Amino acid sequence: MSKKKVLLIENDEENRELMRTSLEEDGYEVVIAQDGVRGFDKALFVKPDLIVTGIRIPGADGMQVLRKVRSSALLERTPVLITTAFGTGDATFSLQLGANAFEPKPINSQNFLATVKRLLAKRAA
Repeated sequence: MSKKKVLLIENDEENRELMRTSLEEDGYEVVIAQDGVRGFDKALFVKPDLIVTGIRIPGADGMQVLRKVRSSALLERTPVLITTAFGTGDATFSLQLGANAFEPKPINSQNFLATVKRLLAKRAA
């Protein structure tokens, strides 16, 4: 069985490393992008099983990435997990735009991995 691929779009090094380490230790293959434009391009190229993106990232922000993913025939079914330090307003809006879940920052590794597993299990079902 091949490893599940997670695309992690995050410009904050501390959050990115925490999430990357948590995912890799849990057996996921992690692809990194530090801005939304590169993140969306990588998504088209690697076809991840899950996209994790911050909202306030350079280039295209997380909401723009989410809109592009949902309007892409190649990626529209890919689950998107939004991470935000800016409270439930951003999170609620992201869910209305088609995000599958959100995690507050600072990231709690246990909660984050539980959400990742839930989203990937739903996708497999």
